[in-house]
Amino acid sequence: MLFLTLFLLVIIVGYPIWDYFYLKKIKSNLINKWRMYGEIMIAQWISVIVILAYWLLTKRSFNDLFSFKNPLLSFQTETLLSLGFGAALSIVMFALIIRFSKTIRKRISDLLTDESIQFLLPSTFGERLFFLLIAITAGVCEEIIFRGVMLYYLSHLPFELPIIAIGIISSLLFGIVHLYQGWKGVLLTTYLGAILFLLFVGTGSLWVPIVLHFIIDAKFVFLPNKKVPKKNNSGKIVNN
Repeated sequence: MLFLTLFLLVIIVGYPIWDYFYLKKIKSNLINKWRMYGEIMIAQWISVIVILAYWLLTKRSFNDLFSFKNPLLSFQTETLLSLGFGAALSIVMFALIIRFSKTIRKRISDLLTDESIQFLLPSTFGERLFFLLIAITAGVCEEIIFRGVMLYYLSHLPFELPIIAIGIISSLLFGIVHLYQGWKGVLLTTYLGAILFLLFVGTGSLWVPIVLHFIIDAKFVFLPNKKVPKKNNSGKIVNN
C-alpha cells in the first residue's frame, strides 16, 4: 500500500504542478500541438504501465482493478438495457446533428467548449485523428487510475470508508487533477467523475466508464474548433 500511496500522491500533486509549468510553455509557443498530444499520451500510458506492473509483481487480481462487486449498488439488467439504449440513441442523434447542420454544430461547439481548453482542442484533420488517440488514452488510463486504483486503495485503508465517501473523495481528486481547466473545469470534471464512479460501482465493470469517458472526450474530434490567436513573448497577437 505504500507504493500505491506514493503513486497516487505523484498523480494528484504532481500532475497539477506539471500542468502549470507545461501551460506556460504552450502559451509561449514553445510546444506545438502534435508534441503536446504525444507527451500527454506517453505520460498517461507510462503511469498505467507502472501500475499494471505493480499489480503483476504483487500478484494482485486484475478483477480488483477492473471489476467491483456490491449487490446493494448493482444495477438491474433492465436498468442497464435502458441506459444502453438511451446512450446509443443519444450518440446517433448527436452524430446526425453534427453531420447535417453546420449552425447547430457550431452552437453545440460553443456550449461544449471552454476558452480554458481551446489550446488543447484539434483543428486540422490530422490533429483530429491524433486527438482520437488522446480520447482513447484518457478513457483507459484515467479510468484505471481514478476509478480502478483509487477505489481499490480507498477500500483497503486501515479504517473503513463508506462507499459514498469513496465516491466523493475520488471524484474530487479527479477534478483537482484537471485544475488546468480552471475552477469551472474542476467542478465539471468532479461532476463527471461522480457519474463515472456510479457507473463503475453500479455495473461492476470498469469498461463501462472507460467507454463513456472515451465518448465524452471524442466529441471534440467532430466539433468545429475556435481558432485561438497566437501571441508572442510580449503578449502581442501574431498574425498567421
